[in-house]
Amino acid sequence: MSRRTLLGLAVPLLLLAAYFGVTGYIRAHVDDLIRHAVDRPLPDFSLVDRDGRTWTKAELAGKRVVLHFFRSYCHSCDVEAPAIRALEARADDDTVWLHVMTDVLLEVDAATTAATIARKQFRAPVLMADDAFMEKFHKADWSQVTPITYVVDAAGVVRYGLRGLQTEASVAEAVDAVAAPR
Repeated sequence: MSRRTLLGLAVPLLLLAAYFGVTGYIRAHVDDLIRHAVDRPLPDFSLVDRDGRTWTKAELAGKRVVLHFFRSYCHSCDVEAPAIRALEARADDDTVWLHVMTDVLLEVDAATTAATIARKQFRAPVLMADDAFMEKFHKADWSQVTPITYVVDAAGVVRYGLRGLQTEASVAEAVDAVAAPR
């Protein structure tokens, strides 16, 4: 085999190995950031939803909370949306669902953001994340990493951090594992 042929085979293989190495490192890093939020108190925050209501950690005290992070241009977010809608529709009164959209951080235009929200048809409030809020969870630099779902217990402690496309069963299992407030 000629030197040129070997080089022609080696370069694509090296590029492929580099790609998988870098993406593997990034996934591991983001997973570590998400795990870092688990078993810690929900950070103090103040975010406004699309209807103008301000939501804070203090308002959620004593309730089980599901924070569902999503964005526009996210195939996994689109695929899991029906499962999330089904879960929020059957949630009990002691569970608060809040959808956290990261489009503002990613500088997505308002028309695309509005279209994404309309297409998702979520019943629960949609909060627009800002840099400060994202830094408290898994860093604003990683706001394109969606979907992520955090489940918080009634004492205000984050108990689950689910990254990536989730099924209805996997999210329900996490929500059900976090005891409902008494």
